[in-house]
Amino acid sequence: MPGLRVVVVYDVSDNSDRLRLSRRLQAMGLSRIQRSAFVGVAQRARVRDIARMASRIINPESDVVHLFTVPEAEWRRVVVLGRPWGQEAIENVILV
Repeated sequence: MPGLRVVVVYDVSDNSDRLRLSRRLQAMGLSRIQRSAFVGVAQRARVRDIARMASRIINPESDVVHLFTVPEAEWRRVVVLGRPWGQEAIENVILV
């Protein structure tokens, strides 16, 4: 199965929940690309694991987490404007 990138973007209102979520994402091997955005290489099973983990942390009444899967071939077409947050997270993309 070809590689996938998973992009996780979230808006979590509670500071401790937000910190817990970001630490868990990092522990799962994802890299921060913005304050509330992470990216990593993952197969579909890992994406499901991330979704289950996040659903146990967030308050579904006030918070939101988006998980996007991007095929590796498409990830290479990503364009980044400005100064990237984490160089390791954006390898193989076009920096403008």
